[in-house]
Order: sequence, then structure tokens, then C-alpha cells
Amino acid sequence: MILPTPPPESNLPSSSATVYFPNPVHPDALAYASGKFGKVIVHDHRDCADACDVQEALRIADGIVNRANPLPQGILEQCENLKGISVVGVGYDSIDIPYCRGRQISVFRYGGVVLTGSLADCPGINSTSVSELTLTLTLCLLRKITHLNNRLKACGEERVLAINNLGRQLRGKKVGMIGMGNTARKTGELFHHAFQCPLHIYSPTSPPTRWTSLDPSGPLPHTLHSSLDDLLPKIDILTIHCPLTPLTHNLITQTQLRLMKPTAILVNMSRGYVVNEQDLCKALKEGWIASAASDVFQVEPCRKSCMNGLAELDNFVATPHIGGSTVEAQIEICKCAIDQLANCFDGHQVENRVC
Repeated sequence: MILPTPPPESNLPSSSATVYFPNPVHPDALAYASGKFGKVIVHDHRDCADACDVQEALRIADGIVNRANPLPQGILEQCENLKGISVVGVGYDSIDIPYCRGRQISVFRYGGVVLTGSLADCPGINSTSVSELTLTLTLCLLRKITHLNNRLKACGEERVLAINNLGRQLRGKKVGMIGMGNTARKTGELFHHAFQCPLHIYSPTSPPTRWTSLDPSGPLPHTLHSSLDDLLPKIDILTIHCPLTPLTHNLITQTQLRLMKPTAILVNMSRGYVVNEQDLCKALKEGWIASAASDVFQVEPCRKSCMNGLAELDNFVATPHIGGSTVEAQIEICKCAIDQLANCFDGHQVENRVC
């Protein structure tokens, strides 16, 4: 749905706007932004002649292009001129939305813009990258790649025999998925078409026409489940792709993990707080499930001391929220976020507004 974006109170054109990037940005995207806005400030002073300290950047910024950088009320209160925040990605749980709404600061995530000369079809820009990592982590778990790599490098003269380290094939395994967004769709296509995996879906907020012949994206064979209690005992692999909301916070706890097969694996590509990390650690230690991987954590940027014991486990694989971190995806998704912010300044319509 496209909601009209109110023009900034000062009717500030994008060509005169000051825009702050609090996160690292690809040089190609930075050059693109420099051609759109009057002044660009980046987190790394070496990247831009117009750099200044963080407090000053917040004070003078008319717009922010934000990845997962926390923007709570205390930070936003420092922004005297802020009119719009464009999220590089889908999740916006790091931003104080009620405060932005009260201050009439527009917030929008990537998902499409409506201007000739802009990236006209942005939905799912990073879904290919995220789906490929989901598949990568799944295969790593099934074939014990990370564990065996670490053993070979640390074992000295010990022989690591293949017969003692049998993995499992992916082909034909039952894959359970939470969520039916762009990333879940791409992931499901990989599992179904490349590995003939039956798909079992739990996505209570998705319309019943999703992934059917009535879906504009076309049909994708799947079995829809009305509850996790019904889904989890049936599957060999669980991949999670839902946003973090009050309903999905702690969606997977020891209650759900105990329902899974002891041979099952879990891959979390959503948000850290969707899976209870302490319960997952216990499940892996006690063998409720075989192994797990996560690209997202409750504390990010993640570090060993804040992973609730998961970093100590051989049957857990961690990546530092790199799902969308490919050169191709980052350039395009940053350009899309930049286009949306420019359209906000110029009073044009912007898709996927949060407030």
C-alpha cells in the first residue's frame, strides 16, 4: 500500500538536504547519495570531506539512512532538523517509532519508490542474498562443515575419519518455514526446486492466497499449518524469516524446541529475540535438536560474551548478521533507501512507510 508522504515542513528539496549515514556504506552507494543530497555525513570521517562528530551530525541532519543502528528517543532528541529516516532493510525495531510519530518524523523501510529515474521495483532486493545464506547454513549443519573444519585445524596429527563423521543429505528433507515474505519465498524456491524438499509453512499473518495460483509471484507448493504445535514435530529443518513483533518475541522457546525431532536443525534468519537463546543453548546441549545456526542475535553487533553460551557449542554456527551483506545487495538496497529519502524530501509518494 502506498501512503502519501507529507512534504517536509520547510519544503526542503533533496538537493539541499543534509543526510547522515550512521553505518558503513558501500562507496558506490555513497557516491549515489552525494549526487542526490546537498550534504552527506558518514560514520567514518575518512570517507567524506563533509564529516563531523556524531552529536553534530545528529543535530544538523535533515534525514538519516539507517541500517540497524539503535535510534532510541535519547538519540532522536538530539536531532533538531530531522524529517525522515530511511531504513536499509526491512526491520525497524531499532527505531523508537512512537517518538518519531509524535515528532512527525517519517520512517520507511525499503520496498519500492514511485519516481521515474529511481529504483522502481525494490521489494526483495536482499532476498536472494539472505536465501543463499540460509541454504549455506543449512548445508553447513547437515554436513557438520564448521565443526569438521575446526577439528582438522586443531587436531595436530589426529586422524579425522570420514566414516566417523557422517552427515545427512538435504534432498527430500521436510522444511518448515516461519514467515512468507520475500526472503522466505526465495528460500522456499531453493529448497523446493533444487532439493525437492516439501515445504511446511507457519505464517498466521499471511493471506491464504500467498504462494497459490492467485499470488502475483505464482504458486509454490506448500502445506500451511495453523500452529507451531502441528508444524514442528513433522519437519527436519526449521528456518525462521518473520519480523520481530510483540507476537513473535520469544516465539521459539523450550516449549517449541521440545516438539522438534532430535535430528532436526534450526536456522534463524529473522531477529535474535524471536528465538530464546538460553533455551536454544539448553536444547543443543541436551540433544533436543541436532544443531542450529543463527545470523541474528539478541545483542548486536554480536560478541562471544553476549551469546548466552551458544558460542561454546560445536553444534552451533554463528554469522554476524550478514544475510544481506553481499556487494550486489548492499549497493542496490542502499540506493533504494536513498531514493526513498529523496522522495520524502521532495514531497513524492513513498512505499512501505512505517509512520
